[in-house]
Amino acid sequence: MSPRVIAHVDMDAFFASVEQRDNPDLRGKPVLVGGSSKRGVVMAASYEARKFGCRSAMPTAQALRLCPQAIVVKGGHGKYFAISKQVFGVVRSFTPDVQPISIDEAFFDLTNVMHLHAKGWDREHAWEEPGRGGDMRSRPAGPIEPLRALGLAIKQRIREAVDLPASIGISGNKFLAKLCSDLSKPDGLKILPPQDAEEALKPLPVGVIFGVGPKAQERLRQLGIRTIADLRGFGEDRLVSRFGDHARDWLGLARGDDNRPVRTSREQKSIGKERTFFENIGDPEELRALLLSFVEDVARSLREDGLKTKGVTLKLRLGDFRTFTRSRALEEPTDATKDIWAAAWSLLQEWLQERKGALRLMGVSLHGLTEQTQLGLFAAEPAPVQRDISESKVDSTLDAIVKKFGRDAIRRGGSLHDR
Repeated sequence: MSPRVIAHVDMDAFFASVEQRDNPDLRGKPVLVGGSSKRGVVMAASYEARKFGCRSAMPTAQALRLCPQAIVVKGGHGKYFAISKQVFGVVRSFTPDVQPISIDEAFFDLTNVMHLHAKGWDREHAWEEPGRGGDMRSRPAGPIEPLRALGLAIKQRIREAVDLPASIGISGNKFLAKLCSDLSKPDGLKILPPQDAEEALKPLPVGVIFGVGPKAQERLRQLGIRTIADLRGFGEDRLVSRFGDHARDWLGLARGDDNRPVRTSREQKSIGKERTFFENIGDPEELRALLLSFVEDVARSLREDGLKTKGVTLKLRLGDFRTFTRSRALEEPTDATKDIWAAAWSLLQEWLQERKGALRLMGVSLHGLTEQTQLGLFAAEPAPVQRDISESKVDSTLDAIVKKFGRDAIRRGGSLHDR
């Protein structure tokens, strides 16, 4: 197999950077995007606020205790969604192999397109020249320079498109690429030849490894394991006996090994949207309106990717963090908002009849994604899905308006912008 060239792009303090871009009075000041109520949660903190310890997912009240001078901005998901589409569109102009993993970050595979962007690029020997030691901040020369030029070009195109900073990491796999982008923040670019990874990873904390969360880090600290070098030296059998098979995955990443492919949108297993509310919601009509807005968004994403769905899943979380899921299979694969809404709304109605209690989170996801219409019984050609032509026209018209003017430009009657 030829060496891979994998990159990761991450928009710096995305929501906060958008608000600072759009409001000059916020530039250079600590900004918190999120809810300002007693149950409010920080969705993003500007770098000026992060200096005081503020971070995303922190209660707003706690963040304001750390940084009383911070400015709280409610923000608008429609605006962020539209900008995210532009950013990913820029990346796709360089390579079709893009895997968004959140609204503000994505992996992309440059392996098959480097010859288009770098004259004389040798795919078979892409990473053969060693870097200058294990320092993640080093600037290797030779074959790495075309990667650096390409990374800078992508950053510049993103800046021109949305006037926002982005950090990019490039290496031989997904783990190393994301690590590089994390270490390059803000507005940076780092490249790590995979043959340098084992040495470069040694001094880093174990928390940089996928799957090693705060609880695992504390357990590892109790064993004297703080760095990746400590983890490697502890011994696989001893780690597995204490942490299970996950420890083998940790050790593989600790060596810089990661074989996961970059999965494009057409390979994804599901499309979904969920939201944690700033305040618990118990009103059935408000939940219905919010769910309709979620369905509109996921159905539109489905059509943009040229896919159809075979099933709908509803995710509901109460204020005490108990979480429930309800799923329904569809009679035929569909991309019609009307069909997806019918399934999602019936699931919510059934749940509301079963239980009482306000929700802190609600989400809807589409699964069983396919590009093909299901074959009819004994049919040689795909059986046509019976779909109301007027509904199809409604979907296509709304999609066109949203594409041109943004997600907040138009909604179905009864829909409510998520908050």
